[in-house]
Amino acid sequence: MKKLLIILFFAGQLHAQLEPRMFQIKTDGIVAWNYYFGDDFENPNVDESKWHKRYPWGGLLADQKQYAAPEMLSQSGGILHLKANENKGFYPVEDWMINREEAKKHGLEIQGNTVKLDYLTSCIWSKQAFRYGYFEIRAKAPSGQGLWPAFWLYGQNSKDEIDFMEMKGERPNEVHIDVHCPDSCEKVSAKPFGLPKNWGGWVKMNQQLTDEFVTYSGVWLPGSLTYYVNGVPVSHYAGDFDTPMNVIANLAVARDGFAFNPGPNAETKFPSDYQVDYIRVWKLVSDNEYKTNKFLGATKTIAPLKYPVVNASASKEEIRIKRKVRFVYDKKQLSEESGFLSFVPMLTNAEQGFAGTYQILYNGISASDVKISVKDSARNIFYPTPFNEGFILNLPKKGEYQLIIESGKNRATCNFTI
Repeated sequence: MKKLLIILFFAGQLHAQLEPRMFQIKTDGIVAWNYYFGDDFENPNVDESKWHKRYPWGGLLADQKQYAAPEMLSQSGGILHLKANENKGFYPVEDWMINREEAKKHGLEIQGNTVKLDYLTSCIWSKQAFRYGYFEIRAKAPSGQGLWPAFWLYGQNSKDEIDFMEMKGERPNEVHIDVHCPDSCEKVSAKPFGLPKNWGGWVKMNQQLTDEFVTYSGVWLPGSLTYYVNGVPVSHYAGDFDTPMNVIANLAVARDGFAFNPGPNAETKFPSDYQVDYIRVWKLVSDNEYKTNKFLGATKTIAPLKYPVVNASASKEEIRIKRKVRFVYDKKQLSEESGFLSFVPMLTNAEQGFAGTYQILYNGISASDVKISVKDSARNIFYPTPFNEGFILNLPKKGEYQLIIESGKNRATCNFTI
């Protein structure tokens, strides 16, 4: 569901008093998450206080003859456009980005401070790093052989990596997930002989993912990673990583003979466009309240962090896993997941007379799966109302409110003030 109104204002900004809120619906309870970081890309330009517009080390790939160029990024209508295009000649790059030994090895032509490239690609890289949380992107991946969009985290040791989503334009209903770290954490023991196999792999869904807006997300906790597509759990990984990580969204072009081949063919359309509606990071608690507060050099013997279930005592959207993938899908672990419910504060027309409005986002669950109500101090009750193919909560005046969420036998309450 695209944003229903044109402007969103998150907590801490001048014109908003409401805070974003998110609840994870599980079979044994409801978990409250706190908004921590994000971007809805409503401004005319990329917010450079939040994002690098290229890879921090430059982004020139001599072996693949492509470069992540800042001008391949643009924003309009609340959408971030990460583009990739063919390049027909020499392109100027800063001299410090050119490894001339590598360039010679791979036959990359250089003229002064220009290099002959085949493709220009794009990337945003968060300036802030995060350790643990719920990470999500709502994005539309392009179709076309060789197109390679991704949403991932990269460790500050330049080795740890969590791939929440990698796609190929020629595999329209599959998503690739993976992990990487210095001690080969991606290797798992495969039965019956215990031979090492890569943990990650392709997950095939029952619906097309390319050319559609889809929410890709993951929960990273001490000792645990869980991956989701439109709120539906698709995999679980038992392990941890040593450092905080930066958030990245990028569109690359795969090449024949390299990772994620094949490369483009005659039918691949350029320029291509990977469209991002929003990126958000949510926290259970603050960083220094996690089981480890030593980010650099933290050990992997951390006990899993227990979820702070608000009050404990499943249905899914139409999208589902079509084919389970060995080493990836942990049925027992994932059977407890039902979905996510987000409340995003919105600025509405002052003439409507509302003190505050929340947009309600259902991710993995539908409106029929949960009951939502809000009480004010006078015990008046307010319910979600339909609006533009979705739901919103209109709150009439400033004051104290209590949000109540019910799912099956589980019930959660949350007090807040406008």
